[in-house]
Amino acid sequence: MIKSNDVKSCTAGKRKFLFTAFALVAFLFSCKKEIVQNNIYDNVYYEVTPQVLYENNAQKNKQKTSLQYISILYTDLFNQSIPSSNLVDLSELILSIGDKGIANDMILQRMLTLPGLQIPTQAQMQADMDGFISATYQRFYLRNPTAYEKIYLKNLILADSSLTPQIIYMAFALSNEYIFY
Repeated sequence: MIKSNDVKSCTAGKRKFLFTAFALVAFLFSCKKEIVQNNIYDNVYYEVTPQVLYENNAQKNKQKTSLQYISILYTDLFNQSIPSSNLVDLSELILSIGDKGIANDMILQRMLTLPGLQIPTQAQMQADMDGFISATYQRFYLRNPTAYEKIYLKNLILADSSLTPQIIYMAFALSNEYIFY
């Protein structure tokens, strides 16, 4: 015979079971899959400011430090930054010599003999003299040459066949304008 307490406990157990089952079903159906949306941007701006060319050399009024000179010279000649160990060694060399002009000349002569130097050949210079002159001024002086400077350097190159791009680069790198920014 079934007692009333047994019926009540059975009904309470069924209620707990049904409540648990209902909560589980509600939980499973209430979860939604997270949708990840990837945006593709066509025009990405990194906010890099373009290099502004100087109008003339009168705008340059600050002298480069020894470290700046070496670092910029290496970048202009090799199109890459100088390794930090080389920069430290060369700065110690400048300090040990004392005369910046002689130290800069020695460093430049050594750099012009290193492998990986990015200098046009004599044939490339002769083939596109105007392009060579403009590129050299932009590379070393960060400005375009004036009409007079173009004519003067072009006539100089045409008059002296022993004038190589290496010698021209050396003259630009040792000039007073290159030492200032």
